[in-house]
Amino acid sequence: MHIKTAKSKEDSQHISKLAHQIWHEHYPSIITEEQIDYMLTKFQSDEAIYSEMANGTTYLMAYKSDEFVGYAAFYQKDAELFLSKLYIDPAHHKQGIGKQLFAQVTAFAKDNNLPAIRLYVNKYNTNSIEAYKKMGFIVEKEIVTDVGSGFIMDDYTMTFPI
Repeated sequence: MHIKTAKSKEDSQHISKLAHQIWHEHYPSIITEEQIDYMLTKFQSDEAIYSEMANGTTYLMAYKSDEFVGYAAFYQKDAELFLSKLYIDPAHHKQGIGKQLFAQVTAFAKDNNLPAIRLYVNKYNTNSIEAYKKMGFIVEKEIVTDVGSGFIMDDYTMTFPI
């Protein structure tokens, strides 16, 4: 497996395509199809991803052989690192890919003397919550965010102390 930093418009297109596949497989039991489509358009379209890359968000792309199988996105927010995305193709779960991506995120935080990594995770996304807890994240609080068009994100804030 190898990991590269996304740089190009083509990279953002690959990330968006994988995001659509993952979200449509994983989230229907958690949120409505309408919200999935809205969230994908707003946050996971190739345009949104490329814009984030241009504005300082780092995207890491994980490959197994030559197959693109997962990605992570993070940025510095105040004195912490915010992990905004960590997604692995379900066909490649439990193969250590998420851990390897997270190791690079953690290394960035350490290299930049940031004391913690924070993320938001849907309260009903129990498998992801358990995976984050195994990595060392702690549930900090509940947060409800209006994301527009009548949709909300009903999340936990989780923190990983460095």
